[in-house]
Amino acid sequence: MCTRSRYTDKEKNRDILLLGALFITMRPMTRACIFDLDGTLTNTLGTIAYFVNMQAAHYHLPPIPSEKFALFLGDGSRALIQRVLAHYGAAAQTISEDEFLQRYCLAYEADFLQRCTVYPGVPEMLVELKRRRIELAILSNKPHSIAQKVASAFFGDNVFSVVLGQREGVPVKPDPAGLFEILRTLNVETAEALFVGDTAVDIRTASAAQVRSVGVLWGFRDETELSQAQAHVLIRTPAELLQHLSF
Repeated sequence: MCTRSRYTDKEKNRDILLLGALFITMRPMTRACIFDLDGTLTNTLGTIAYFVNMQAAHYHLPPIPSEKFALFLGDGSRALIQRVLAHYGAAAQTISEDEFLQRYCLAYEADFLQRCTVYPGVPEMLVELKRRRIELAILSNKPHSIAQKVASAFFGDNVFSVVLGQREGVPVKPDPAGLFEILRTLNVETAEALFVGDTAVDIRTASAAQVRSVGVLWGFRDETELSQAQAHVLIRTPAELLQHLSF
């Protein structure tokens, strides 16, 4: 007659520890964090309002309050100007979208630090990520040259391995082309990366690339939008990102 050996408490505790260790090793290790720029690392709401309203004044249009731009941003500069002109309606019907966009970009690039600030806690977060040997990159929908200048001015040239903005011939977010380009450059797999941003566009970009997404709640959009976009994690402060490098 066969008898079942007794499963002792000692053996049970041993197996629990082994399973826990196995679970930890199965969780994806984060080797790279890719960040959106506007609304995630830098607060540029006042900056963009300033340069758009500068061009609006050129066309004898009234200024738009800064807070309205929170819903205009996220899809790139052309989409921004399209929304601005739509806001003015009939008063802007004769204005060339291309001309307005060109004037806006030239003015912005000439004085790109105007009213731009880094969110509190961001520099410390980046220092700690670098200390942990995590690769850092930026993927923005703002013009490429401006994105690079802003990143360099605020963070130096040795923090981010890659900084990509909107470029001719490359689709903007939420198309994942730019994100895939960054991953190839860093030699990082999708499972080893996090994409961090403040809008549904950023979350959809991560989803399209099958990259884990982190939505930040200090940016231009609210918790409802990021939750509906199905961000994997929502954080309220930059320091919280350090708690979510594996999930």
